[in-house]
Amino acid sequence: MRQLSLFEGRKLTAEQVPLDGAAGLSSGDVAPAGQLDLFARRTLRLSLAAEAIAAGELGEARRVLAELAALHPADAEIRRQSERVAALEERLERARGSAAPAAALLAIARGLEPASGAFASLRLALLRRAAEALREAEGDDGRLEGQPPGYYWLAAGDAAEAHASLAVAAQARRSARTLFLLADAATSLGEPAARRIYLEALLRDPFDAALASARDEAVRALPDVARYELEIEDEPAAWSAPAGIVTGVLPLPVGIALDDVSSEAAAAPGGAAVERSGSAEQEEALRRARRFVAALATASSREARRSGEAVIEARRAMKRLAPALFAAYMARGVGVLQGG
Repeated sequence: MRQLSLFEGRKLTAEQVPLDGAAGLSSGDVAPAGQLDLFARRTLRLSLAAEAIAAGELGEARRVLAELAALHPADAEIRRQSERVAALEERLERARGSAAPAAALLAIARGLEPASGAFASLRLALLRRAAEALREAEGDDGRLEGQPPGYYWLAAGDAAEAHASLAVAAQARRSARTLFLLADAATSLGEPAARRIYLEALLRDPFDAALASARDEAVRALPDVARYELEIEDEPAAWSAPAGIVTGVLPLPVGIALDDVSSEAAAAPGGAAVERSGSAEQEEALRRARRFVAALATASSREARRSGEAVIEARRAMKRLAPALFAAYMARGVGVLQGG
């Protein structure tokens, strides 16, 4: 049986709880008559309680711990953990019946240790339940503290469920927040399309807080690349998308409707505005960065290369918009960006 530690930070040593009734005893040791079975039953109950806590089955954990406390009335730690589980079970019952169960479950999860042990596993289980409750109440594009259900599945370590939920949410509203999270889930799953999704998110809103915690380290570093490597001082975060393309971190915007992401009127079904809260300076820098990407896409297209004149005009536009970025584009080798 897999042994889980019920008490975070406290080792169950041979003197406290021998494992499987014999662990910690050398081959020459002999346990006093009757004690081996007592140790084995205590270890078994601790394991059962820990596994029940980890799975979120607090009623079962409370029952097992109560039996254990009755067998070991002098053990203050077991009694404390028994009381803790009983209190958690009561809070969970109230959360299920509350008007906002997702928020109540999230509050309980935040009170649990994120490090390791059975209660850390319970924390992840509660995050999953919060995601499920939010989706049931508001759908995959619902929001709890500004985050969709997929965010909480990601926090719980369930990238596959997060990806499925966020893909549905992105169909309803292609906000930067949803796309950043969808790209995070895709990154965790090893999907090659992840960086294309990051690119779209950056074109929509590179100032969204989700960029700072992006799971792709190279994408997360793009504002610094724009500022320190490409020496863009005017709102460098706004230039994250073109900086990523020019440096080879991000792909060309093939399949992304640049007119849609550039339009401030772009909205979700029902008229909800795209999430943006930037300053006028940020908006202007982002508008220029989007124009740079559009010109870059034109200069890299086969249609433009056939005429030659369109490529020249696109490059002129890029140079006017961001001279340093254009110089990096030329230095890197336009053939690489063209796929040639």
